[in-house]
Amino acid sequence: MVNAGDATTDLNRRCARCGAAVSSRFIRVFGVDNTVHGCLECTQRADLTLGRAAEPSTREAGISWPVGEPR
Repeated sequence: MVNAGDATTDLNRRCARCGAAVSSRFIRVFGVDNTVHGCLECTQRADLTLGRAAEPSTREAGISWPVGEPR
């Protein structure tokens, strides 16, 4: 049984990359240590499936992600 609270979005849960609100479920699936560094607003789905949301953004360092660029 799924807890309804897992799918809700708390305004304190945000993408570290773009600041968009994300659900606790999204963080649990795509993040690490209760943090995501990419979401559906700023990251392509292919990058999410490769685990890019668990990695700190390399954009500030001037390094491009190897699979697609954020929208």
